[in-house]
Formats: sequence, C-alpha cells, structure tokens
Amino acid sequence: MQRKNLFDGDSYKAQFALITYRWLMSHRWVSYADIMADYIGVTTKELPANLSNCDGYGELKKVVGTLKKAIADKLEKDVGECFEEEGNNRNKRFRYVGKDDDPLADMRNAKVINNLRQYWKFCQDSAGFFPKSWLEYFFHDCQDLLDMKAKRRKGEQVISSSLDRILTNIEYLPQLYEAITNKTVMEIEYKPYDNEQVTLLFHPHYLKEYNGRWHLFGHAEGREPEFGYNIALDRIQEKPRERSKVDYVPAPEHYYDEFFKDIVGVSHMKEHPNKEHIVIRAHEHYIFKLIDTKPLHHSYEVVKPYGLYEDGEYAEFSVDVEMNNEFIGRVLQMGAGLEVMSPPRIRKIFATRVKDIVSHYLEPGEKLQRMVPNTEEPLES
Repeated sequence: MQRKNLFDGDSYKAQFALITYRWLMSHRWVSYADIMADYIGVTTKELPANLSNCDGYGELKKVVGTLKKAIADKLEKDVGECFEEEGNNRNKRFRYVGKDDDPLADMRNAKVINNLRQYWKFCQDSAGFFPKSWLEYFFHDCQDLLDMKAKRRKGEQVISSSLDRILTNIEYLPQLYEAITNKTVMEIEYKPYDNEQVTLLFHPHYLKEYNGRWHLFGHAEGREPEFGYNIALDRIQEKPRERSKVDYVPAPEHYYDEFFKDIVGVSHMKEHPNKEHIVIRAHEHYIFKLIDTKPLHHSYEVVKPYGLYEDGEYAEFSVDVEMNNEFIGRVLQMGAGLEVMSPPRIRKIFATRVKDIVSHYLEPGEKLQRMVPNTEEPLES
C-alpha cells in the first residue's frame, strides 16, 4: 500500500510536517514549542504558557510521531535508533541522529512536482487574465504558450478579466518589469497630458494597474517628486532604451507601501496632501452591499448599518483617504446611490462636480432645483 504523502496539501498536518522535517534534518535539538513558533512566525517566548492553547497543537504532536516513524521505516530502523529525546511536556525535545540527510527526499520531491503541476495548470487556465504581451514574452518558445493558445481556440479557457487588455504600449510591460527586477535605468520618451514631449532618465521601481491602465513609478532624474514619479504607459512615445552604464537609484525601503496607503488609485493631489476622514451615505441597500463587499479603500468602516432612521433609509460608512480624482470617480460612478456627508469642504467638492455634470443635461432655460430626497417635489428656497 502506498504511503500518503505527509507533506502534501495546506492542512496543519502538511505544514507541521514540512517545518518539523526541516528542523530534524538540521540535526539540531527541537521542541514542540520551536515548531509551533516557526509555524506561527513568533519567538518561543511569545507563545502561550500552555501550548495546547495554540491552534493545531494536537495535530502537531501526532505529526511528529508519524514523521519519526516514516523516517525510521525508510531507513529500516527502529525510531529509537534514529532519534534522541530528553525532557517532558513543554520542555520535551528531540533530534535526528541518522546518517541520511534527506531520507524522505522522494516524498518531498513528489510534493514539489505536484505543486508544479498545479502551477502549470493555473498558468494555462488563467491565460485570459494576463496581457497577451506578458504571456508572449515570458512563455516564448514554451509548450505552455502553445497549450494556452489551443485552450483559447477550443473555448476551454476558464479564467478571464473584464478589463480590456488591448492597451497602448502594453507590450512594454515585460521589459519594464525586468528593468525593475534587474535594477536597470531606462531612457524613456514621454509626453505628459497637455505638455511637450520630454526625455526621462528613469529609475523604475514599481508597476501598478488601476482601472485598466498601467502606471510605472520611479525616480526621474532632475524631476519632482524624487520618488514616485508617475508614468502612464500609454503616454510613452517609443520603446524605452536601457542605460546600463548609469547607476541605479532604488526607492527607500517600504516607500511604495506608504505611497499607496492613503489613496484610491495611483495619484496624489498637491491641493489635498493630507488624508481626510470622509463619511458617505448609501441611499440604496444594493449600493451599500456593493461597497460593503468591495470597499473603496482598506480603511473602510461601517458607521451606521443599513436601516430606517428618522431622516430616511440608508447606511453610512467612512474612509480615511487623500482626495484625488480616482476617489471622486469611484464615488460618483455609483450615481445618486452615494452621498458624501462630511467633512463640509469635501462635500462641497462633490456637490460642485455633480452640479457641473447635471448642467450638461439641462434643457435651455431650465434651472437646477434641489429636490426632496426620494420624492418628485422641489425644496422650497
């Protein structure tokens, strides 16, 4: 009977088996606390005094015994010949003393092969999710690419994106990605919106897609800001050129984590440099559920659950973000379903935008009137 692979899967058992095996093959003393701390990602001092309070502790104890027996069986020896033990309970520890440094190599390699098979299948099935240029570049001359194309022709593709992948200059995406990973400086001909074309000596740091459009962030020599300079790929005028003799300037550590933390989308506005605590009202349950399941920002919090209140039926939520056009666009795309309530200066920005939109739809001589919510009656002035 074939033994079940101890390392296969994402269960407690498989993860504990991998961690325990790694410890044992180092020939060091190891305890249950060492393995549990390694699994959780903390030090042994940070664990509860009673290890049984840790999730999966019972499974861990079973796995250690099973793993010891599997190693001993493979070596055709007794467990006592392969391992030393000392102590008891929390202080119990053990170590591997066998001469074979990887007795379960076949089992581990079988897991790796299984993982590769799963990855290979994912790559084939998800071809529709990636830009065509990305697949053509990284799978060039590979059987995988032929298989992906065959699946697409047969209608067997099972993952896709709603975004249009036929975008201007998207074929530069793989080259720019490799420039980032290889820390290569690029010379880029770039034409900002409504400005003259410029030649940038660019140190690429980060690629981000937002709303179907790709942006490259980095350091542009002689330009502001020093880091986080934003280049829209569709405004690049010709294929970027490598400048390998120029020393690459990296971004400070965690710079882009902070750069994107308080914004929706990809841009910062000079006139709104600080984040605001913005409260928004959802006037329809459907709209509220759309926002609740796909929040505008990670800072999203429900202030009032959807329900009937003295001043109407609604829900309210808050976000802590910097004002920018992407945030305004996300709110306005929900139409009358969302209303910015506070702070007043932010509400005024949205009110102005909405009035400008409505003005395009007014008939000649028609005046804009404020209406009583959920009625056809104009408010008295």
